Amino acid sequence: MKDIYTGQFYNRDLSWLLFNRRVINLAADSKNPLLERLNFLAIASNNLDEFYNVRIPSIENQVNLGKDGIDPKSGLTPQELLVQIHARNNKNISQQYDTLYELLSIFEERNIFTLKQYDQLTAEYQEEADQYFRHRLMPFLNVLTFDAQHSRPEIKDGAITICVRLAQAGKTSVRLIPVPPKLSRLVRLKRNERDYFTLLEDVIRNNLNQLFPDARILETLTFRLTRDKDVEMDAEMGDNDSAGTIETMERYLAARERGNTTRIEIQQQEHEFNAESRIFEQLIQQTHVRGTGVYNVPGPLDLTFLFQFSKIYSKKHTELKYPPYQSAEWSGTGSLFDYLDQQDLLIQYPYDSFNQFLLFLREAINDPNTVAIKQTIYRVADNSKVIALLKEAAAKGIHVSAIVELRARFDEEHNLDIVEELEDAGCFVYFGKENMKVHSKTCLVLKNEGDKPTGYVHIGTGNYNEKTAGQFVDLNLFSSDQRYVNDLARFFNYLETDDAEPPHYEVVTASPHRIEDMVIQNIQKVTERFIATGKGHVFLKTNALTDQEVIEAIYDAAKVGVPFRIIVRGACCLKLGICGEKENIVISSIVGELLEHNRIYAFFSDQPVQLWISSADLMTRNMDNRVELAAPILGEKVQNELLDIIELYSQDDVDGSFLNLDGRYFKRDIPSGKSAQQTFINRISDREQDEQKIEPVVSHETAKNDALLENNQQKQLRTARIINLILLIMVIILFVILLVK
Repeated sequence: MKDIYTGQFYNRDLSWLLFNRRVINLAADSKNPLLERLNFLAIASNNLDEFYNVRIPSIENQVNLGKDGIDPKSGLTPQELLVQIHARNNKNISQQYDTLYELLSIFEERNIFTLKQYDQLTAEYQEEADQYFRHRLMPFLNVLTFDAQHSRPEIKDGAITICVRLAQAGKTSVRLIPVPPKLSRLVRLKRNERDYFTLLEDVIRNNLNQLFPDARILETLTFRLTRDKDVEMDAEMGDNDSAGTIETMERYLAARERGNTTRIEIQQQEHEFNAESRIFEQLIQQTHVRGTGVYNVPGPLDLTFLFQFSKIYSKKHTELKYPPYQSAEWSGTGSLFDYLDQQDLLIQYPYDSFNQFLLFLREAINDPNTVAIKQTIYRVADNSKVIALLKEAAAKGIHVSAIVELRARFDEEHNLDIVEELEDAGCFVYFGKENMKVHSKTCLVLKNEGDKPTGYVHIGTGNYNEKTAGQFVDLNLFSSDQRYVNDLARFFNYLETDDAEPPHYEVVTASPHRIEDMVIQNIQKVTERFIATGKGHVFLKTNALTDQEVIEAIYDAAKVGVPFRIIVRGACCLKLGICGEKENIVISSIVGELLEHNRIYAFFSDQPVQLWISSADLMTRNMDNRVELAAPILGEKVQNELLDIIELYSQDDVDGSFLNLDGRYFKRDIPSGKSAQQTFINRISDREQDEQKIEPVVSHETAKNDALLENNQQKQLRTARIINLILLIMVIILFVILLVK
C-alpha cells in the first residue's frame, strides 16, 4: 500500500451492509409490485445469512488470535469493526421489519391475505390452528434436552428453535424444539373473503401444554443460530485424484456443519425481551457467541418464508409481480456455427435466452467433425441441461473435459453429484488448481475438418445455469476467431495438467495476477494519453471493488483528472473526495428487478478503445487467488453492441444509487436518464414487433407463378360449382319422377 493512501478506503463489510440496505430500499419502494417487495425482504435476509456464514468468521478469528492492530485500509481494529457492523445491521433490521409490517397491512387492506400471530387470531381460527398442531404437526416434533449433564444437542445452522424452561416435580429443566424444516412455515387457516395465515413456530409455542402436559412452562424463547461456514480444508484440492479429492470434500462438508456460532437471532415476544432471562444466559454460555452477534429481532425470524407468498399468489394476482417477458432466441437463418464462421456473437442474459448456449452445445454434438468439448463448471442448475448435453457428447465418442470446481460455496454437494454423473458417462473430470478456485466461465469446441483443426469458443461472465440465467444479467461472447481458440486450448491444457505453469496468451488474460495487471496497465495508458491530449476516460462495471492495487491506480489517474464512471453493485472500498480538485469519479450501484452480474472493463483514449468482459470482480480474491478469465471484445459489430450497453449503464439513474462524499448512497429525486434493465427488456418486445412487420421478400418469378396458381385455382373452383349445380338438378328431377310414379 502506498503510504499516501493509508486509511483512504472504505471497509468492505460495512460497504456491503449498505448494499443490503439498498435491497431493503427496493422493498420500501412503492413503484415496485407488492409481491416483488416481499421478495426483496426475503432476499435481504438470505444475503445476511451468507454474510454471517462467511464474512464474520474471518473478523472474529482475528479477534480470537489477539490481532488488535489497525487495518491500514480502513483504520479500524477487528473489534471496532464488529461493533460498527452490529450497529449498522441493527439499522437495516429496523428498516426491514418496518417495511414488512407496512406491506402486510397493504395485503390485508386489499383482502388478499392476512398474516397474524396466534394470539391475534379469533377463537375459531385458534381452534383450527390447535387441530393442525395435534393432527399434523405434533408427530414431526423432536424434543431435545439442553443442559450441562447431557451432550450438547446439535443445533443446525439456520434452524428456528423454540427453547422452553419447565418446572416439573420440584425441578427445572430446559428443552429445545426445532421447527421441522421440511414443513411450510405458513399455516393456512379457513378462508373468508381473504386467506388467513399464521406461522408454524407460533402454533408450536402456543401449544406447548400439549407437549408437556404435566409441567409448568416458566419461559420460552424462539431463536435461530448462524454458524461459521468458512471452515478451512484439512487437505489440498486440485491434484485431480478423484477418490482422494471427493473424500476430502466430504470431510470438509461434515466439519462445516459443526462450525462456531457467529450470530443468534432472538424473536421479540409481546414485551421487550429480558436479557436477564435464564435460558438466554444459558444459550449464550453454551454457544459462546459474542455480544456483537446477538440480535433482538422485532418480528418473525428468517424472512425467506416470504418467498412462499409469490408461489401462492403470483398466478392469481399477476399485477403484483413484474410483467413477464420472453427472452430472445437465436434468430439466424442458418446454423449458429455458420454464423460464427463469419462474425462474433455477443448476447446478454436474461434478455437473450440461455437456449442459445444450449444450441451452441447441441450443434457441436450433432456435428460429426467435433472431436472435443472442454468446459468449466462452477454452479449448474438441478437436472442441468448442460450436464445432460455433455453426457450425450461423451456417449457419441466426443472427448469431453469438464473442469468441475468442488469448492463453489454452498454448491459443493451438488457438484459432487455432478462429478459422479459425468464420470459415469465417460467424461474426463478435473478439479482445478491447488489452493485456487476455478471461477472462469468458458467452453471450447474443437473440430477436425479440412486441412487443419478449427474451433469455437464461448466466454461468459456468468454460470452455465439455466435457472440463474433467467435472473442474472450476464454477457456472453461466441466466436471462431483462431486467436481465442488457441488461447483457450492453452487455458484448458493448463487446467488439466497438475504442475503446469500459467501460459502466456495472445489475446485473453487470466488470473491469478494478470487480470489485475491488465486493468492497472490500461488505466495507466489512458492516464498517459489524457495528460498528452486531454482525451480519455474509464468505465468499470463489477460486483465488488475492493482490490487495493486497482483502487490506488484509480486514485493516481483521478488526481490528473481522468474521468471514471464506475458501477459497483455490492461492496465498494473506493472513497470519493481524496484526489483533489481534478477528481471526476462517478460511482453508482444498480439494484433492480434483475441481479446485475456482468463485469465490463472499458478504456477510452485517442487510441483504439479497449473493451473487456470477465468472470472476475475487482477483488483481491479474484485477482490473486482464483483462476479467472478476461477476454477482449475484438470484432467491430460486437464492439459496437458493447459500447451501446456501456452507454445505457452510464445513463442509468433510475435503478442506480449514487455514492456521495460521506460514504452513503442516494437516489436522484428526478432521474434524468433511463433504467438500463427496463430498456433492455423493452427492446425484446420492440425486436419482436419489428420482425412481425417484416414482409417476406418475393421474387418476380415467384410472384408470377403464384398469380398463375391462383388463376388456376379460381377456374377449378368455378368448374366445381357448375358440376355441383348440374348434379343437384339431376337429383331433383329424379325425385320428382319417383313421386309421379
